[in-house]
Amino acid sequence: MPERAEQTVLLVDDEEFFLRSMVDGFAAHRGGVSVLTASNGREALRVLGEAHVDLVVTDLKMPEMDGFELVAELSRTRPELPVMIMTAFGTSELEAGLRARGITRYLDKPIDFQTLSAKVFEQLNGAASGHLRGISLATLLQMIELDRKTCTVNVSADERWGALVFRAGELLDASTGARHGDDAALEIFAWDQCAIDLGPAAAQRTKVVTLSLTALLMEAFRRRDERARTAGPRREPRPAAAPTPKEEPHRHAPIPAPATTHEEAVPMNVQDKLKDFSHVDGFSAAAVYTPTGEVLAVLAGDVANIHDVGVLANAVLLNAQKASLEMGAGRGQQVHVEGERAHLLARCVNEGTDPLRSQPGKAHIHVVLVLKPDASIGLAKMRLNSISEKLAEDFRG
Repeated sequence: MPERAEQTVLLVDDEEFFLRSMVDGFAAHRGGVSVLTASNGREALRVLGEAHVDLVVTDLKMPEMDGFELVAELSRTRPELPVMIMTAFGTSELEAGLRARGITRYLDKPIDFQTLSAKVFEQLNGAASGHLRGISLATLLQMIELDRKTCTVNVSADERWGALVFRAGELLDASTGARHGDDAALEIFAWDQCAIDLGPAAAQRTKVVTLSLTALLMEAFRRRDERARTAGPRREPRPAAAPTPKEEPHRHAPIPAPATTHEEAVPMNVQDKLKDFSHVDGFSAAAVYTPTGEVLAVLAGDVANIHDVGVLANAVLLNAQKASLEMGAGRGQQVHVEGERAHLLARCVNEGTDPLRSQPGKAHIHVVLVLKPDASIGLAKMRLNSISEKLAEDFRG
C-alpha cells in the first residue's frame, strides 16, 4: 500500500513561543502534517516561494507586512491556496461579526494545540476534496470593516481597475474609471477573479458611499445573479473530469481529522428533502447552512449565486437573533427579507440550549429559502417550518 503524501502548513505569527509550541505539537502528533513558520507576511511570501504549502494559517497583526497585506497578496498570486485567519482581538462583538458575515475560517487567540490541529486537519481535508479556496474580495473587505482598518484596497480584473477607500473600517469611497461612490463599488464587487493589493490610507475625509458594505455586497450579488439568469438558459453542471497530473501536481489523500464535523457526510436523503421546496409556490432556490455559514446542502433552482445569497441571509438571521436576545424577546427563529425582485426566508432550527452555538448531539442548522416576488409567503413559511424540522434529523452531530 503506497505511503500517504505529507501535507504542509505555513504558520505566520510574530510570537516566537507560539510558533515553537505549535511546531512541537504537530511533530508529536501522528497525522501526516509538516509545519513551516514565518514571523510576518514578507517572510511568509519568501517561504511560499521556496516550498510547496497546502494551507496558510496567519495572524492579522504583525510587523513589516501584516495579515491583511499577506491575504491580499495571496489573492493575487495564489488564489487557489486556502487561508485561515488567527485573531487576538476576539471580543464577543468581533466573533459575532465574523460568524454573521460567513467568515468561518478564523481562530480566536490564544489558541491551544488541540483547537488549532483540529481546524487544520478539517481545512486540509476540505482542500484535498477541492472545497476550499483562498479568501475572496468580499471576505477580505468584511474583515477590514470588522478590524476597523484604515487603508486603500486596489482591485484589478482583466484590464479593469478600481480602488476602495477605508477609514477605521468604514468604506468612504470607491472609484473605477469615471465612476465613484456606490456605482463604482457595485461594479468592483461584480468582478470575478480579482487581484487585490492593500495600499496606504488615502487622505480623503469625505464619505461618498451612501450604502453600508453589507448592503452593497448584497446588491452586487443580486445583480450578478440577474445577469446570469438573463444570459441564457441555466445548464446543469456536468461532472468534473478527473484532473490530470499536470493540473494537480500535489494531489493528496484526505488526512483523518481528530474530530468529526457536520460536513463530513451529508446523507443522501437530504437532497430529497430539499426537493420538497421545489413544490412551494414561487420557489427559486434553497440551501442548508451551519450557523457559521458553511454550506451543507443546496437546491440551486434558478439562483446562480445561492452560496453568496445564503451567506448574507445567514448574517441577517444571526444579527436578528442577537437583537431579539438583547431585547429579552427570546431566540429569534426566522427572518423575512422582502426585496423588489425576491423574498428571502431564513429559519434557524436549534435543538440545543445555547441560542447562538451548536452543541454535541443536537442539530443546529440554518435553512434559506429564496422565493419569487409574487410568492405566497404565508404558505411558504409553513412549508419552510415543516421541511426544516425534517432536515434537522440528518444533522445531529
